[in-house]
Amino acid sequence: MNLEQTISELEERITIYSKELEFSILENANLIVEVGPLTIGTDLFGKVIAQNVLKPTQFTQKAVNEIIKMNWVNGKGEIVKPIVYKRMDWYKERLKAISQTKELLKKALA
Repeated sequence: MNLEQTISELEERITIYSKELEFSILENANLIVEVGPLTIGTDLFGKVIAQNVLKPTQFTQKAVNEIIKMNWVNGKGEIVKPIVYKRMDWYKERLKAISQTKELLKKALA
């Protein structure tokens, strides 16, 4: 993948995440759980899994309480503590990081 393509993909993600921030709605399930670079979601059978997705699964506080009790380890077998974000905070942080990465890549092309 070349830098122009990567920048283009980052710009698409910026657009998607910006649109997510435009929606300020009251939600019961408004928490996102992250373990390392992955977010927590569920598979087709409802089993809790770590995943790398564009839009992460949102959970209720009750579900989060159960998720953080689980043991999570990284590829080296080290324990990883889950981090819980409110939906809007997660998208704001990702948007900021992606925007910074995009600017660094643009500078590298110049």
